[in-house]
Amino acid sequence: MEVRVMASPVIRTAATLMAALVTLSACATANAPSATSTGSATAAAAVQPTHPVEFVISTAPGGGSDIYARAMATIIENKKFSPQPVTPLNKEGGSGAVAFQYVFEKTGDMHYVMITLNSFFTTIITQKLSFKATDFTPVANLALDPFYLWVNEDSPWKTAQDFIDAAKKDSLTVAGTGTKQEDEALFRRIEDLMQTKPFTYVPQTSGATVAAALAGHQGQVVATVNNPSEGLQLYQSKKLRPLCAFTPASPTTAIYASLPTCKSQGIAIDDYFIMRAIMAPPGLSQAQQAFWVDVFKKVYDSDEWKKFMSDNALDPAFKSGLEFRQFILQYQQLHQNIATKFKWVS
Repeated sequence: MEVRVMASPVIRTAATLMAALVTLSACATANAPSATSTGSATAAAAVQPTHPVEFVISTAPGGGSDIYARAMATIIENKKFSPQPVTPLNKEGGSGAVAFQYVFEKTGDMHYVMITLNSFFTTIITQKLSFKATDFTPVANLALDPFYLWVNEDSPWKTAQDFIDAAKKDSLTVAGTGTKQEDEALFRRIEDLMQTKPFTYVPQTSGATVAAALAGHQGQVVATVNNPSEGLQLYQSKKLRPLCAFTPASPTTAIYASLPTCKSQGIAIDDYFIMRAIMAPPGLSQAQQAFWVDVFKKVYDSDEWKKFMSDNALDPAFKSGLEFRQFILQYQQLHQNIATKFKWVS
């Protein structure tokens, strides 16, 4: 039986209990002021970077995290939200482990921030790293990124049901970003729910290379579950096309507005998104944390980011403070359940 990883009341209850424990044991940090509070504004004015900041990206250039981090950095630079440059730096490798280790070692240093996605949880869990997602200083989540089911433009499949029918007959080759990461998790959920033959999963280094593999039929890849932004250019050039969206409702972004939901086409999964969140090294002070919450709230509120979210079919979802901590705990438990379900951990 397929596990609903986002909607489970058990997960929500566990996350709430875990959040309560974190709040009791670290109330000073957990109760950090929000970006809009007077305390946050005061702290942000009192504490700020004194030299250039590295904006660490755990994926290769061209993927969603890279695209989004560079968009944020441009807004920060153009709007002068930081007194020091915030420079994107790709630290790909080990399905994100290289970047996570790099930032983890910068304890207490506010001159490093990192854009994270769901591999922030899956990699730490499946590789049994020496730290947890909750060891980092949380800044904010700026959006949730949906998944679409993509095929090559010349594919004979016109609907998600066509894809499922083919997957029940043969073991199809599909691609995604990294092994035991969010893309593979979604394909395994499809396999489990729809009782298809096992997919042959081919890992790639970024969403851009995933899209390129599908467009070029590299390694006989016939489908991906990429994000809207990562498939956009190849969709516009008529090399790829989405069959459906793993969302509760059809997209509202003009170019994708006619896309049906996967649930309406028989694949009842509409509860799994990629977080587009900012984390900082462990041990930042409340004032240092507040500075970055303030900066990224300004990014989120900017017209440029609102347009970017609309253009890339992102779901606006700003979270900071205790709300973001609870979200992190929920996603950590969610991915622990996924890893256990598909035997990715012993």
